[in-house]
Amino acid sequence: MPQRTTSRWRALLALLRPDAARWVGLGVLIGVSSALALGGPLVVRRIVDEATAGSTSARLTGLALLYLAIALLAQLIIVAAAWFATLTAWRTTNDIRLRLARHVLGLDHEFHRQHTPGELIQRVDGDVTSVSEFLGRVVPRALGAALMVLGMVMVLAVVDWRLALGTIVYLLIAIAVVIRGRHRAVGESSDEMGSYARLYGGIEELLTAAEDLRANGASTHAMFRFVEESSAAMASSVRRESAFLRMWWAVQTSVAAGSVIALVVGTALVGRGTITVGTAFLLFQYVMLLSRPLEDVVDHLETVQKANGAMVRVIDLLAVPPAILDRGQVSPPPGPLSVEFDGVSFGYSDAVPVLTDVNLRFGAGRSIGVVGRSGSGKTTLSRLVLRLLEAGTGTVRLGGVAIADIPLGDLRRRVALIPQEVELFSGTVRDNVTMFDPTPRDADVVSALRRVGLDAVAEAGIHRQLGAGGTGLSAG
Repeated sequence: MPQRTTSRWRALLALLRPDAARWVGLGVLIGVSSALALGGPLVVRRIVDEATAGSTSARLTGLALLYLAIALLAQLIIVAAAWFATLTAWRTTNDIRLRLARHVLGLDHEFHRQHTPGELIQRVDGDVTSVSEFLGRVVPRALGAALMVLGMVMVLAVVDWRLALGTIVYLLIAIAVVIRGRHRAVGESSDEMGSYARLYGGIEELLTAAEDLRANGASTHAMFRFVEESSAAMASSVRRESAFLRMWWAVQTSVAAGSVIALVVGTALVGRGTITVGTAFLLFQYVMLLSRPLEDVVDHLETVQKANGAMVRVIDLLAVPPAILDRGQVSPPPGPLSVEFDGVSFGYSDAVPVLTDVNLRFGAGRSIGVVGRSGSGKTTLSRLVLRLLEAGTGTVRLGGVAIADIPLGDLRRRVALIPQEVELFSGTVRDNVTMFDPTPRDADVVSALRRVGLDAVAEAGIHRQLGAGGTGLSAG
């Protein structure tokens, strides 16, 4: 388990590497902000000690103005760091989102047969959004807290080593409480996100098949399935919220205990003459500063939970290896191409063979009709030619060249597949014809529509807007 966790963090760092310079710049801003946050209480300590010693009002006024300047500058840097963190997080996660979408689209048909579009949308978009919130809101605060704690211990060690030791013990106890609650909370969050991904996948299936469900009287069964999936999602949400509340109470107890201990210890040391009143006030302020990161854990725990679960799911999805590798280096000859199946066999993961020892050869330029009952493998044949599926045994050749030796880009350009159900995008007629490629001229698009007999569509205007699923066109 530790090895798996380490490998996931390494994978996350690899995803962040392209924007490493921005993250380093953000770290510098946060470091300056933390230093200023520690400097303010030191100035207050000096004010208290000098006021107790009877220093002049001019001296105290100068120290007060210095404190105000530090506080104002700290707030300005905090705002700048928050803006820069959000910008950097969105830039990084947009790159991750594009990489993830490209990876999913490149996976084989078997993967998409096991995962619904709704589930994949949730994982590609919803999970990455959770990671973005984590990087933009939680990481800067966590880094600032770490730098603040390190600087705080160093300052207290210079003032009085016993104060530094007590602060370290308090921090270790508080961190142990947080870590103990975090492991369970992250597991529950990951389970919740998986439940919602399955719920969205089921909703997508129901919406897609809505007409068939109504026509066959299966609406009641569909609603029963929806209720089951919703119930599972709600149960996972309740478990996650329970883990969150337990951790919230533990953190609040740690904060209250730290404040009381700081007051008691400071008062006792001042009474013995070991430290000054200003130093006691410094200790109390530093403990209050420590309480802010712990309270941030409470405020952002849900974000951390979702982000940890999301990161696990994102990295696991990126780790799914593509079954079809693009290693081809031979291009097929120009012109019409022959198609040959040489001893081809294929079966899906359920081990039921669809094709067994198929030997076929279609000459170049010929039109072939394949007839068979439903499930006999007609669609599978076409998918094998396009390498949407990989043959279990045997070889598929295009123009005499094994398709495994042809670069996928060349194969896609030379072979066109018209699916049984034509999917249209939300966009213009032109967008759907050109697949959103702005290069072709309008005249070429109109000419292409007329060549395939779609004169009515061309005459209605290629810039006419279509809705998702072909809204705006007839079913035919």
